[in-house]
Amino acid sequence: FVWVSVRMLHEQSKEKLEKYYSTTRAIECKFFEDLTDNKIEQDEILFLNRESINKKDNLYIRENEQERNLSKVLENTREDGTDIILIIDESHFTAKTETSRNLINDINPDVIVEVSATPHIHSFYNVVVEFEDVKAEGMIKKEIAVNPELDKDKVSKSPDELVIESALKKRDELIQFLKKEKSDVNPLILIQLPDKKAGVVDRQEQIVGILKDKFKITTDNGKLGIYLSEEKTNLENVEMLDNDVQVLIFKQAIALGWDCPRAYLLVMFRDMQSMDFTIQTVGRIMRMPEFKHYESEDLNRGYIFTNLG
Repeated sequence: FVWVSVRMLHEQSKEKLEKYYSTTRAIECKFFEDLTDNKIEQDEILFLNRESINKKDNLYIRENEQERNLSKVLENTREDGTDIILIIDESHFTAKTETSRNLINDINPDVIVEVSATPHIHSFYNVVVEFEDVKAEGMIKKEIAVNPELDKDKVSKSPDELVIESALKKRDELIQFLKKEKSDVNPLILIQLPDKKAGVVDRQEQIVGILKDKFKITTDNGKLGIYLSEEKTNLENVEMLDNDVQVLIFKQAIALGWDCPRAYLLVMFRDMQSMDFTIQTVGRIMRMPEFKHYESEDLNRGYIFTNLG
């Protein structure tokens, strides 16, 4: 198997599958550097970052005296009589680009598997994992509630402050329910900012100010995380169920594949234009933190708070 994903998601996928197969060892998970005999053995998955193999001069592509490159690895694998299955993770994002088509041609797999929560299906051969089936397994939340108990009559507060306060209030309620379940999960609020626009107040500065001045949530006290292309703060182990970060600010980065099951609440200040992007973003708060439903139905929902019309 050759598993190709974007950004650093191949590392996340490898870590998850290694845990899953840790007992049976039915599948071995490898990075390129871990391969033995310059080939992919049967029942091995080679995890690759798409950006590391999309140009001829990249490390895993270029020719070298040791013949340690992807082309030779694939050649050696085929000579062993082993079929090659290419898995394209987050295929809606990558699979139809010219670069990806060239990559598919270069790998020339026996089977291609495209994985996505928002697939662009161009084949009669597709497998759909139904929402209700995943919900019945306790892996995802039963539903999403939008602006529950949002008190819009609080005219003394700004719309931004109001939705943040409402999300924090709901978060406090969830903590109490989790304590009754004897769970250490620290529910996370995701705040999605709009892109910066010329002549418009910087919303990041505005929101960070509200969190600091009104709710004592800052990067300095470890309660605020920032996940932006130009700034990344307090992200180490943020996916851990009991991590101290209470609020995470982002724009687009976590809309693709990011796995943090303790994310329960989404505050949206961004006007979504793409349905795929919206589904992928909401998907970040759909996972159950402990892969089971709780006795309290409040814990089996995700929550969206927004001041968008």
